[in-house]
Parts: sequence; C-alpha cells; structure tokens
Amino acid sequence: MKELEFTGFDPQGLDLLIENRLMNSKDFYEAHKAEIRQRAVEPFHALCQRMAPAMLEIDPLFVTVPSRMVSRVRRDTRYTKDKTLYRANLWLFFRRPKMQYETVPFYYMEVTPDYWGYGCYGGFSPAEMALAREMIVQEDKLFLDAYQAAKNCPEFTLDGELYKRPRVPDAPEAYQPWLNRKHLGLQFSEYNDYSPLWDGSFVEPMLESFRRIAPFYRFVAALYERTRGNEAVR
Repeated sequence: MKELEFTGFDPQGLDLLIENRLMNSKDFYEAHKAEIRQRAVEPFHALCQRMAPAMLEIDPLFVTVPSRMVSRVRRDTRYTKDKTLYRANLWLFFRRPKMQYETVPFYYMEVTPDYWGYGCYGGFSPAEMALAREMIVQEDKLFLDAYQAAKNCPEFTLDGELYKRPRVPDAPEAYQPWLNRKHLGLQFSEYNDYSPLWDGSFVEPMLESFRRIAPFYRFVAALYERTRGNEAVR
C-alpha cells in the first residue's frame, strides 16, 4: 500500500467535487477524474493511514485498507429517486469487516459543502435497540460508561432517529434521549470554520475525542455482538 502523508484537505478538492456534482456529466468526470482523485480522494486515504494506529488501539479488528474505508465519488443510483451521478461530500469509516448488506458500528469523519464533522454510530437493528433499552433500564456498566463518556464530551451531541412516543415512559428522565431512538450516535459538526480541515489541525483533537468516547463504541459494539450470540465484547 502506497504511504501517503496527510497535511490537510485541499479546498480546491471540495470545490471540484461541488462542480462535478453540478455538472452531473460522465464526460466532465472522466476529464477531471485524475484531479478529483489527487485533490479530494487521496487526502482521505492519507487521513485513514494517519488515523489507523490510534484507531487500532480502540479496536484492533478495524479495517484499515483505505480503498475499503472511503466513500466513492460516483453514487449508486439504483435504489434512489435522486439520480444525480456524483456526490459533493466524501467520508471515511473505521469499522470491523461486515457481511454484505449488514450494518456494523463505526467511527466516521465526513467533509461536505455545508459542514464537516465526525462521530460514532451503532445500534442499527430493532434487536440491538431492544437490548440497549434493557441494558439502559438495568443500568448495565457498559451503558453507564457510555453515558458518562458522552456526558464528559460536550462537543458531541446524541443523535439517532426518534420514536414519536416514549418507549419506556417510566424510566429516568436523563435516560429518555437514549431510550427513544431507533439507533444511537454521537456526532460533532462544524458549519462555519473550515480552516482546521485545510491545515490538518483537526486530526489530533478528533483522535482524542474518539478515545474519550470509546466506551460509547464498546457499548454499541456489544449490542451488535450479543444480538448475534457472541458476547466477545464486554
């Protein structure tokens, strides 16, 4: 694997992704494909390599091959009404290997025309979230550690689609935001200041934040493992 040095994202790379999406033309994409890769895609590959040692300390089973971690510029339009051929945003995942069509807990970092950010998500199936609610109500140590980690990291907000009605209405009020979601996530988003992207200064603060919310990752990873009959994550 080619070693790449991450020194920050290229603002012209984001501009080129935006222009490519607006043009929505295979001819335009092919004419600028090499530049898009150099200015937009390769910085993500370099960031994957930069992050890998720290992320493997959180979970040694993470995939660390950049080509398997970074989103594609070309969109899959087979199952969506939006037939725009190309995207103006790119992202990377740190996650374990997954079976086809299966969603696994992950850390992510994303750059879009409107914002940039990072975080961690999990609890994607009804069975996982049923187990999560059980562990929350019982105040399982894995949940309490995740809850405290989220509380200690105010830069993150709790995310995930909400049910219209409370799932466990008699549970403590502090736990309701966790109990009433269809999946769970912690996310940080910045809408105004892109300068940390261009000089790369966001990387170390992001990695430190990822270490601090590792108990949240362990919680959602345990949901995934235990609902599949494997309690290896504790």
